[in-house]
Amino acid sequence: MHPYLSHRNHLSPSFPYVRGYREPARAAGLLRRWLRAASRQWQRRKMIATLEALDDWTLRDIGIHRGDIPRVVDGFDDR
Repeated sequence: MHPYLSHRNHLSPSFPYVRGYREPARAAGLLRRWLRAASRQWQRRKMIATLEALDDWTLRDIGIHRGDIPRVVDGFDDR
């Protein structure tokens, strides 16, 4: 068995086509992070609005004071 030899080092980052493959990955990662952050902010605002729409008796039953709603919502994680 003979190894295949090439005049180019395809693993070298000095070729421009190698950098071209990394740029879309960075852009996709940036877009993905931006969409995830936008989704989290939307969910946060929606949860705050839902809790603020409840009356004081229901909030008291849950154990949340009206002024603590943003702090309580920020304490939730993505799970």
